[in-house]
Amino acid sequence: MVTLKQLPELAAFSRIFDEAEPPKDTRGRSRYLIENEITKAFVRAIRDFAGKWWGLWSIDCFVIMPDHIHLRIRIKDTGDQMPLGKYVYQLMKALAGEYWRVLAADGATGDGGGRDRRRNTRDGGTAVNRPLQNASVAAPAPSGAIAPVFERSWHDWIVKKDGQIAAFTRYIRENPERAWLRQQNRQYFGKVRKVSFLGREWFAYGNLAILDLPVLMAVKGHRATKKGSVEWDALVEACSRIGPGGAGVGTFMSPLEKACGNAIAASGGKWVVLSPEGFHDRWHPPREKEGFCAEGRMLFLSLYAAMDRTPTKQELYQRCHEMGDIVVEGLK
Repeated sequence: MVTLKQLPELAAFSRIFDEAEPPKDTRGRSRYLIENEITKAFVRAIRDFAGKWWGLWSIDCFVIMPDHIHLRIRIKDTGDQMPLGKYVYQLMKALAGEYWRVLAADGATGDGGGRDRRRNTRDGGTAVNRPLQNASVAAPAPSGAIAPVFERSWHDWIVKKDGQIAAFTRYIRENPERAWLRQQNRQYFGKVRKVSFLGREWFAYGNLAILDLPVLMAVKGHRATKKGSVEWDALVEACSRIGPGGAGVGTFMSPLEKACGNAIAASGGKWVVLSPEGFHDRWHPPREKEGFCAEGRMLFLSLYAAMDRTPTKQELYQRCHEMGDIVVEGLK
């Protein structure tokens, strides 16, 4: 899966529906994205792209979001394939050409194409792009180069395990719904903030009001705890009694802690999830937790600032234990 991120201050590639009840398509499924002329041009370019390169399979899974694009790219196992980066560079170049072509056409017709110039901001809000007085200014330079549309750094996740293709496909196809969900509940998807909790300063993301609930219970279970054991049953039972007026606080990583999270969900309770990795600028909740976050039922806390590298397993393990111990001691 490859993600291409838009450069700042460009026109939106698409737009998220503002309405609380998005329209349905012919199959009865909700539609969360509004297409514009850029969207349509990008769709054509992406679908045609693989046909120009022998080393690629068709790109049949992608989504064009307001300020980024997700694609699932598959390279053929042949002797003439190129490295992924070569294909991505050519794709970015092709899309940039389509972008400036659409803007030039809009300028020539007085923007009669009805293209929406709004863009989504990083915190889920909406802004209006500066009017482009002369779209051709950003068209191909005299040397023939096309002005960039995407950031030079792009991200890719390689499929390494069985079942990951389905997971990546689902992530791509559900991206518009998650964006709509965040837009409808902006108060729970704001910027990372600082908060004081149990005598420490934490980085926080989500519903801060959860910390004011009358019941906050530490949830910490060892990975070696067996299902059906006395310790397992006691902690899950306690979590099932938390209810709407309380929240469980923990990393929710071990099998026992995950079982406790399910019990809290069933009881209508809330979560304070301790994150060992910190929150970078583009951080947002995992897919399976975004619904709860949108309902105001989830708060993410971390003692650690985001790193410019991925923490090691040992670092993550130590951080989880450190935060868990603070919570267990502080909520006695």
